[in-house]
Amino acid sequence: MSRVTEDWTAAIEADARLDRPAYDVSHAASLVLHPMGRAAKPLQNALHGTWLGHPLHPVLATIPVGAWTLAFAIDSAETLGVEAGPATPRAADIALAAGTIGAVAAAAAGIADYRQIHGRDRRTGLVHAAMNTTALALAAGSLLLRRQGRRRAGRAASAAGWAAMMGGAYLGGHLVYRRGVGVDQADRSPEPRGFQPVMPLGTLEEDRPRRVEIWDEAARAAIGVVLVLHRGRVHALGARCSHMGGPLDEGWVQDGGLVCPWHGSRYCLEHGGVMDGPSTAPQPRYETRIVQGVVELRRVPDPGDEAPRPEEIAREQQRPQPVPPPGARPADEVLFEHHELMRRLFERIAKMSPTDPERRDMMRVLAGELQIHEHVEDEIFYPEVRPVSEDVPAAHAEHQQLADMLAVVLRLSPSDPEFEAQLRSLHEAVDHHATAEERSMFVDARRLGDARLREMGARIEAMLDEERASLARRSWRDLKIRLLEGL
Repeated sequence: MSRVTEDWTAAIEADARLDRPAYDVSHAASLVLHPMGRAAKPLQNALHGTWLGHPLHPVLATIPVGAWTLAFAIDSAETLGVEAGPATPRAADIALAAGTIGAVAAAAAGIADYRQIHGRDRRTGLVHAAMNTTALALAAGSLLLRRQGRRRAGRAASAAGWAAMMGGAYLGGHLVYRRGVGVDQADRSPEPRGFQPVMPLGTLEEDRPRRVEIWDEAARAAIGVVLVLHRGRVHALGARCSHMGGPLDEGWVQDGGLVCPWHGSRYCLEHGGVMDGPSTAPQPRYETRIVQGVVELRRVPDPGDEAPRPEEIAREQQRPQPVPPPGARPADEVLFEHHELMRRLFERIAKMSPTDPERRDMMRVLAGELQIHEHVEDEIFYPEVRPVSEDVPAAHAEHQQLADMLAVVLRLSPSDPEFEAQLRSLHEAVDHHATAEERSMFVDARRLGDARLREMGARIEAMLDEERASLARRSWRDLKIRLLEGL
């Protein structure tokens, strides 16, 4: 199925014959808007969803998708002779009508967005619109047939419309999830977290955008920032437009906002918010200051940003240090020791004969230790280190990946040739996870101070002992392992 849909979308994107009708549709929409003059902009903003903070078209599109699917389900039951009551046909008609009204609204928002896409995406958008328009026409025709008492023909028309809608929905998903249309395109790097000098103030001209670049070590990429001197103040926004990635440093200032040269989105210089669409997402914003005639800037963090800032780390380091138990080892040392234990288990299992009956038992021991390690880190280490490290979300994601891979290995017999390949992949994944923690998160954790690390290490060792000694915990792990084995 995937190959068929890939070929279908590829054929649409490559078909240059679609260009003429695609631009004709866009020009027709412009003929409606242009005579409205300045009044057209608020209408377009409303249809884009600028006021909502997200594109409006996909929100409205859920109405016909849901309502027409309900009508299709009820019609299918009626065709098969399964009716819940005399009101069932009426329910299908109401759902069909509601979906039709929603489709008209979705189409208006879709046309507004369609004017802002070009090239291969415009070709796909044209077919997407054509299929949805066909679905709308069939749904309207079905309603007319039903009012004339021709329910069987009406059900056939709406079923065909439902199929056309699903095809159009697939293409809409392709535009969003594969091509990124309507997706935030701005660089959301947290850098720089502290003030960083970027250029002399004297090189800036009033209302003339200038681009500078900040290096993001984690992403191994340069992040563009646009500086604008406006009415004596220096403002800084992300240089990549959130709408379709346009170069804001090539734009211009209009009424306190920076205009993207590609599609006309306008962003407030003060706070980066959208003043005019088609964009719906605000620009990344940077705080600026002037030190000895040089502009310095730092990123204003987004809500919920995981990247710790220097002042946040400093506050964490100023917290009162606990008194660790005598002889307590640092948390990173305890966890490294457990990493080494799991590495040795992998090596031992790999060296065992595929027919050795103890190989399955050793695999169960390894599975238990992996589960213990995940539990200890999730419960103690990650919450403690989160204020000083940005690696916790990635570490949680790796835990999930390791659990998925472990489930595959446990399902296989140790004598199965595939077992060796899956075990090797799991070993590499665990080693990657452990090494990444040792090189980054353990280093970050030392910012917490030796006393906190030792107090945390004592709690981790206590939990490790409890996990292995508790009959209830062992029984629960054994049950999960046996279930994964399919026994």
